[in-house]
Amino acid sequence: MTQGTPVQRTEHEQSFERESMEMSGKKPRASIAVPVYNGDNYVEYALKTALAQTYVDFEIVISDNASTDRTEEICRRFVESDSRVHYYRSEVNRGVYWNFRRGLELSQGEYFMWLAHDDGLTPEFLERCVAALDAEPESVLAYTKAIDIDQHGNQLELKEQVLNAESSNPRERFRQMSRLEHNCESIFGLMRVSALNNVRVFSDLADSDRVMLAELSLYGRYARIPEFLFLHREHPQRATSAYPQSRFERTAILLPEKAGKIVFPHFRQFGEYVLCIHRSPLGWRDRMLCYKDMLAWFWRYRGRLRRDIQDVAFYLLRRVFPSTASRTRAATGGHSA
Repeated sequence: MTQGTPVQRTEHEQSFERESMEMSGKKPRASIAVPVYNGDNYVEYALKTALAQTYVDFEIVISDNASTDRTEEICRRFVESDSRVHYYRSEVNRGVYWNFRRGLELSQGEYFMWLAHDDGLTPEFLERCVAALDAEPESVLAYTKAIDIDQHGNQLELKEQVLNAESSNPRERFRQMSRLEHNCESIFGLMRVSALNNVRVFSDLADSDRVMLAELSLYGRYARIPEFLFLHREHPQRATSAYPQSRFERTAILLPEKAGKIVFPHFRQFGEYVLCIHRSPLGWRDRMLCYKDMLAWFWRYRGRLRRDIQDVAFYLLRRVFPSTASRTRAATGGHSA
């Protein structure tokens, strides 16, 4: 199959394909993991768009992080109606990143992707991404342009990421993907599991999706599909919306075990990038050049590193002198992530 206009199948043909795969007992070609916690407001939409794919050889793995709302009831309805949907529930909330890792661990496909419970896919998303990875064995991730939608599903804007991760030069890919200016929506692209198994998946820092994308780029190119096929929802409950100012604060949401602990997220991120290079299959010359690029990264983002120190200072001051810390922060105008 080549990239281009998808082959349109009738509902009867798609149903026949699904039944044939179920009878054969073979593993699905692709896996869609849906990590969720208290997502009864959007998860039904996400699952419906996933099941509406024109490409049918896939499974959906729902990892429920101890939801207390109607999430379980909604998800079990989908399990009953389609054998490709699997539901796993944790009785204890272990944090966002644990839940993302669990979705990968429970999946069986050759290709893998995460679908956030509040996002969605157009029907051609999976078919286009599978075709791209099939056509380009050296590519490790396929991603598309995005459509931002609001909490009611209304279109907000069309977004095109310019990642420059299609380069054949691993150093150039890593330099581009380690930047802090690009968004990380490509983490919801379709990935080659054989490459994904080489990287640390959602390590314990607030921007680990960016680190993960950067490390993955050391193992191969990204295939960019020039169509708007990913539906990204903007709403007030997102972690970056609820805690827009500080990675220090967001860390406790993403990693509950870090709550109340002193963290230096940007310093830690720098260290993780260095470890990515160390673990990579790069030759010694490219490895040295990547280390050199990281020195430039350290200087470029020195302001963010300085804010790490300020965040910790405010945190300690707040614990010792609560009222004084509040006045000091107000006087300095706070900080940004």
